[in-house]
Amino acid sequence: MIKLRKSVQLFAEEMELVLIGNDYKGGWEKEDYLELLSSLQEEVEELRIALMSNAQPIESKEDDILREACDVANFAMMIADNFGALKRNRGK
Repeated sequence: MIKLRKSVQLFAEEMELVLIGNDYKGGWEKEDYLELLSSLQEEVEELRIALMSNAQPIESKEDDILREACDVANFAMMIADNFGALKRNRGK
């Protein structure tokens, strides 16, 4: 098993919390990859807006940036998962 870097572990845990918060929507396994890609692009734009915003306190901005970054990562993961990339044995 790979020992995750502390930052990777913490980010992965945040990603999972976001997924848990959206469990009521159902899974992504049957989603079309073009829809997932469109959602990913929307989340990238939301992350850009969160990064560029000067209208909120830094603490709130940090929360928004983390949430949007997790959304970006989760949609990228969903695309990889639906293409089977996460199921392959990589010999590790």
